Amino acid sequence: MKPITAAVLAAFPLFSWAASGPLGASNSETIVITATREPVRITEAVADVGVISRKQIEAAGVSTLPELLARQPGLQFYSNGGPGQGTGVYIRGASPSQSLVLVDGQRFGSVTAGGASLEQIPLDQIDHIEIVRGPASALYGSDAVGGVIQIFTRQAGGKPRFDAFAGFGRYGTESYSAGTAGTVGEFRYNLRAGYDKSDSFSAIADPLKRPFDYDPDRDGYRRSNVGGSLGWDVADGHSIQFNVQYSQGRTHYDTRMTNPDYTPGPVFDAYSDNETSIYGLMLKDRFFEGWNSTVRIGRTEDNSKDFAPWSPAGGRYRSMQDQVSWQNDLQIGTGTLMLGSDWVTQKGEIYDSYDVSRDIWGLFAGWTGQYGAHRIQLNVRRDDNSQFGAHSTGNAGWSWAFIENWRIRFGTGTGFRAPTFNDLYYPGFSNPTLQPERSRTYDAELAYETKAIGVSLTGYRNRVTDMIQLDTHFVPQNIGRAKLDGATLAGHMNTEAGYAFSASLDWLDARDQGSGNRLTRRAEWQGMLGGTYSNEIWRAGAEIQMVGARYEDKANTQRMDAYTLVNLFAHYQWAPMVRLEGRIDNLFDTKYETVWGYGTAGASVFAGVRFMTR
Repeated sequence: MKPITAAVLAAFPLFSWAASGPLGASNSETIVITATREPVRITEAVADVGVISRKQIEAAGVSTLPELLARQPGLQFYSNGGPGQGTGVYIRGASPSQSLVLVDGQRFGSVTAGGASLEQIPLDQIDHIEIVRGPASALYGSDAVGGVIQIFTRQAGGKPRFDAFAGFGRYGTESYSAGTAGTVGEFRYNLRAGYDKSDSFSAIADPLKRPFDYDPDRDGYRRSNVGGSLGWDVADGHSIQFNVQYSQGRTHYDTRMTNPDYTPGPVFDAYSDNETSIYGLMLKDRFFEGWNSTVRIGRTEDNSKDFAPWSPAGGRYRSMQDQVSWQNDLQIGTGTLMLGSDWVTQKGEIYDSYDVSRDIWGLFAGWTGQYGAHRIQLNVRRDDNSQFGAHSTGNAGWSWAFIENWRIRFGTGTGFRAPTFNDLYYPGFSNPTLQPERSRTYDAELAYETKAIGVSLTGYRNRVTDMIQLDTHFVPQNIGRAKLDGATLAGHMNTEAGYAFSASLDWLDARDQGSGNRLTRRAEWQGMLGGTYSNEIWRAGAEIQMVGARYEDKANTQRMDAYTLVNLFAHYQWAPMVRLEGRIDNLFDTKYETVWGYGTAGASVFAGVRFMTR
């Protein structure tokens, strides 16, 4: 037994099988918004929805946001090395570019490369996360083919309070944060700031698999962030809120110069300076009983400057989205009619390559109604893209509480994804004639839910056409067709003695319909086991994550082996306002990879202290 393993098991004899509820199990009173764009109880949502609470986020230690998401049913992830490196999350097998990320209701992601820089969003700034598994283009437009991840930042209001955290761990990891929030008269405020760093490890770990880029140095990172919100209750039923999030960091990665004969050349100490920002203004008005109006105005940016052999002086990548939306919710009888529109301007720039923009105008409508034991949701949307013209999508869902505590649900929907600016304009490797990818999804769920126990079985079928793939000359074409079939079995249990357990098992058949090969980096099987024990002083637990074999290449010749990770955590309330926190990831020092040849962390210990006023 390795020394670190023996030490941990000796330190946690009472909690060797108490685990951390990694599945986001929520009680029946949890309110969600993302599945309908309106507040509903999670058991009333006619969609496959999950929630990650603030408690689960705090238990994650210095895990990255993508790592936290990958512990949820139906989600998988990859990372090009350690903290700060490029990552991606798959929802039901859909690629990162085929899943939409929202932050406080605003689109967040790169319009140049596609996907969102989730690794740049600090966990300390997040209050909770909602995950919708399944198509949502009829609600949000382009990119929501596989689903939606909405991040809700920590908000203003409540009794004035202050908290601070400092933590240290393996690989020279340090994490600091502090924040304050409260209410003064009619104003609500929240302000937070943080700093993280890590010496990390080599981003590329295998010189045989990645000979052209391998460099055995440490590829560290650092990141500072600040965020906050200010709200004003103007009058009864009328409020204004302003949110801001800003993150800036530097990440080193591995690459080499290439010799004239295309062999690996001298090592280049490459790094990327990254900057993300989110600004939003929200106006909420209840004009009269039964009519609620929400207006959002904002901007999100995802920018970087890359220092590499091909740009030693620094090459700039810029992605910006200006957004305006107006949504009206009208209560009519036992249902709610939703009418709204939104406008987005997307701008993308890559140094010495292109500087382009496009406008998207969307109109959407929806009906959510309760009819005895039956609930329905209908949504339609029309998007007019200045590059691709008009595109229509729709969703329909029905659920039936046919016996007490039992529910059955069926849904179907269409989705689409517009090509990125890199797909369209990157010099030598682009195609300006590309059209959007299209999808149609069907899913069904059988669920049993009480206050103590919840079990669900969900099956889905998604067909993606006009999928953008590279041809033999590495030029993107609308030549792909994919099938994404799968099923998820999930459950959770809470006891009066303070124990909570959760588990999930995912099966995914994600294939290129042309070749019949599995899509890259998607495991056929994935499972999670977890549980926690908590009382007035202790909260402790463990989680076991099992991921099946995957392939790195389209030909399915580069196989990445299956792996199992065991993580432990414990929180101890040392004093009324002081809590000690500790976490051990990869307890048994498992060697694994999520990207062919790239490194992952070994057994890692992280510990910190949190100060909180009551």
